[in-house]
Amino acid sequence: MFRRIKGQTQVIDLLQRAIEQNRIAQAYLFHGSDGVGKFMTALYFGMALNCLSSSEYRPCGICASCHKFLSLEHPDFMYLFPTVNLKLSSDGEIKEADALKQYQAYIRNKIEKPWHDFFFSGSTEIRKESISLLIKRLEYSIHEAQYRVVIIENADMMNTQTANAFLKTLEEPPENTVIILITEKLPQILPTIISRCQPVYFKPLAQSVIQSILFEDFKVDTVIAKSSARISGGNLKTAIRIAQDTANSTRDKAFEMVRMAAENMSLEHLNHISKHRESADAIKDLLAYLGIIANDLATINHAEDEITNLDKSDFIMSLAHPGIEDLIPDYLLLLDEFSRKLEGNVNPNLILINLFIATKQLLHP
Repeated sequence: MFRRIKGQTQVIDLLQRAIEQNRIAQAYLFHGSDGVGKFMTALYFGMALNCLSSSEYRPCGICASCHKFLSLEHPDFMYLFPTVNLKLSSDGEIKEADALKQYQAYIRNKIEKPWHDFFFSGSTEIRKESISLLIKRLEYSIHEAQYRVVIIENADMMNTQTANAFLKTLEEPPENTVIILITEKLPQILPTIISRCQPVYFKPLAQSVIQSILFEDFKVDTVIAKSSARISGGNLKTAIRIAQDTANSTRDKAFEMVRMAAENMSLEHLNHISKHRESADAIKDLLAYLGIIANDLATINHAEDEITNLDKSDFIMSLAHPGIEDLIPDYLLLLDEFSRKLEGNVNPNLILINLFIATKQLLHP
């Protein structure tokens, strides 16, 4: 099953060598950007350590142990992640009904659609009561596994008090226990935590890897897979979200804006944005698609077969006026500036208006 994790060959080789040579670290720190396979690798590593298959290809994904890990129900597997206040009892029971419902929904989402982000209704963190309960459970004997496995996701969301409470356990975990911390924000992890773990870096995924995954595993159209991979910034979760956008509507919106700008339909555009309120994420995706269209405009006169939107080549060609290549770098910088402004409190409609004006100026200098 390790072969399902694409684009992280160096990480998989490291972990497989550790298993083969029986040199398993007591604690690992998996770090790197979001959507590059950190959690799935951690889970598969725990499965491989406990796989019951006699085959050299471990984890097998078929044996009883692997099935329990995949359903996140193995008695020797402990999984912590940031949550709202669960109001845990002394034995780990979630007392608050709504919190329990959200917790179960998070687990279900992690099993069924791990590429989808899940958002709790309130503020989240890895709470000291959860760490205290984990420490207590680690004092018990292992039930059936060869290695007990602990995964702590978004470990940077432990506050200083919680992290300090976990230090001794992290430094001297019980025998045959492997603790894997996961983070996208390494600088926010306490140095004392980092020093007690073996760091494992996950690099951003190459566009070709993401494109291949979208095409082969999610049956995404080649053009959509290519554009989604380019937009994703090496983040598979982002690429899947964009590729699965209903009828790829964001791409359609980007081309519609370009068409309206090309035809000087300013009033129609104003009417449209007044009737359809877009979220910041939707506008960011729109900006990313416009960047791809701009790159296609710069490329089409030299290498038409290398453009991303091959199905729109005739339309793109009709827009590529002499001198547009000289204007595109400034346009791309402007798209980046608009994207940064979305992080602040800038009115999204104001950004859409200025974006339309900038696109008109690109097409009609």
